[in-house]
Amino acid sequence: MKLLLLPALLMSTIAPLAHAESHSYVNLMRSSTESHIFVQQSVDGEFGRYEAVLGAREDHAGNQRSGVQRQLWKGYGIGTTVGIELMKFIQFTTGHSFINMRHKDDALESLLGSRVHAGLRTVFLSPVGNLEAGAGLQGSRLDYQKQLEHASFVGNGVYYSLGINYFLSSRVSLYYEAKMTGDHLVRNSGSAVVEAIDTDTTVMGIGFRLWM
Repeated sequence: MKLLLLPALLMSTIAPLAHAESHSYVNLMRSSTESHIFVQQSVDGEFGRYEAVLGAREDHAGNQRSGVQRQLWKGYGIGTTVGIELMKFIQFTTGHSFINMRHKDDALESLLGSRVHAGLRTVFLSPVGNLEAGAGLQGSRLDYQKQLEHASFVGNGVYYSLGINYFLSSRVSLYYEAKMTGDHLVRNSGSAVVEAIDTDTTVMGIGFRLWM
């Protein structure tokens, strides 16, 4: 009888251990009455439309001209975010990203700098990955260069996000997120022809979170 009970005992011991690392099990075991703090590291790809407002300049005939140029830009960012999750449903986040953007048709025209953000996400639990929808505010300071032209731009905007988060364990998760962002940047120093930039971009990021 003891030999017959041994396999059943082993299975009852091993099965919870094998299941303990699954996303659905972590979702079930995480407390909804406690707050969960996390640190998030991400790599983002960004692309979209820029509208550059040009200051007055002389053409070949000596006439003063100004206008708006619509351009396509692309680049990447490396971001760090800190957040707190309440009731497994609401997340408050704040973070910083290093930004490197270039004009799609002119490799010598670039924007480099920093972006900070703060926002709110709602979390919808799922056994195949938690869905997350959010929105927030962001501010940027970017250094502009086009050949011999240099300038600094500052501005702010908003973003909307949709993502999915998958727990590998109670302490580590992987996530993917897509953002729609819009910024208004104005020149605060430098001598570039561009006076202001309105952006409309898509950001796609992947990374991991460490849960405290």
